Amino acid sequence: MASSMIGVIPAAGSGIRARPYTYEQHKGMFLIDGRPNLRRIIDTMQYELEIKELVIVLGYMGDSIREHFGDGSDRGLRIHYVENQNLDKGWAWSVLLAKPFLAKRRACVMLADEFYLNANFHELKSFAYDKYAVVCCVKETEDSEQIKRNFSVERVDGRVVRLVEKPAGLPNNLLGMATFIVAPEVFKILEDEYKKGRQSIEFVNFVDELIRDGHQVSSFNVSGHYINLNDVASLEAAQDLAILTRLQEGG
Repeated sequence: MASSMIGVIPAAGSGIRARPYTYEQHKGMFLIDGRPNLRRIIDTMQYELEIKELVIVLGYMGDSIREHFGDGSDRGLRIHYVENQNLDKGWAWSVLLAKPFLAKRRACVMLADEFYLNANFHELKSFAYDKYAVVCCVKETEDSEQIKRNFSVERVDGRVVRLVEKPAGLPNNLLGMATFIVAPEVFKILEDEYKKGRQSIEFVNFVDELIRDGHQVSSFNVSGHYINLNDVASLEAAQDLAILTRLQEGG
């Protein structure tokens, strides 16, 4: 049975911190053990979450993504492409650009530069996400610097009570990852925020605002490996990890 969710992949950023690699290639298209990372994200949505329709939001070097993946019909997918011509509005704007395709469905939002290996996303299908405005994916880690580069998550009895992007101090060992399940009504709230004249909105900060306004946000614990591909070192680390894991598993 196909998922009732639609996939949303913001892939508009220019990958400044991953230069010089990104001078000639979108960082979502970098090969991680022979596969573009964006392919890994799409495979996760299709095969683990049973999502059949995707929106990929393009910007920097977007033509290379469009040419590589096409309309998805050769893989039993339906892929839409949207151009983000306002990168200065924050990556929440890329999320909002998928609103016309929702058809009252929830969206699974995954960034093109999030690398996951042996994660348990198949379990997310049975998560009671329909009870919440947003579900945020988290991972327990002892790597405090990784949390500081991403965002911290505070929760009480499974309910998220605070998100802090690039925190100075850490309340716990929960790493927030830029993978979310988002209810359709949240897109309307986000749209209204931009209509108020806000020039830029970061999506993590927006979800934290939802929490403070009384909306219910939950979390899903992700297992396996995770790397945010935000610079040269992280790209190389993901490559090494993927190859080593394959060799250990006899692949």
